[in-house]
Amino acid sequence: MMILQRAGRIFDVILIGFTWFSGMLMIFSLISVCIDVVMRYFFNSPSGWILQISEYILLYIPFLTAAFVLKEEGHIKVDIILNIVTERTEAILNTVTSILGAGVLLILTYYGTIVTYDFYVRNVPTLKYLKIPEFLVIMVIPVGCFLFALQFIRRANIFYQKYKAEKTNNHPHHKRMTPPH
Repeated sequence: MMILQRAGRIFDVILIGFTWFSGMLMIFSLISVCIDVVMRYFFNSPSGWILQISEYILLYIPFLTAAFVLKEEGHIKVDIILNIVTERTEAILNTVTSILGAGVLLILTYYGTIVTYDFYVRNVPTLKYLKIPEFLVIMVIPVGCFLFALQFIRRANIFYQKYKAEKTNNHPHHKRMTPPH
């Protein structure tokens, strides 16, 4: 059990690191686009690479942060059903949806890895201003999907443990009547 707890802490550090890195990328993109606007409109000297890099940053940010947002339960939820079911039923529903989410993301990880590796082997360049290898642009997709899948698996385990705890309690299960958030 200690190994899993240690691995969980390491995983959390990775998620936080990627989130901070994404924030730095966003700041870089914001500043560089502002500089490019000034260069374009006041000095008639735009740089072609800033727009391209900013596009790639916009791809990286969601893939690097999605798992952290899930860890913090920050994704949008439709909780109409969850507000009227018992906590035990809610735990089961969240367990099942987390397993399904992990399955979908593992499939995306698999195919994303195949495409990324194919682009690497064929040395496919980007078709824009900077001719950088395309695999460097898209490798964030399988990496982000894999981290997201792992977090869904962790989430499924958390809700399954909650279900088991609710099951062992001898309290009568009643419907929650909490107001929507």
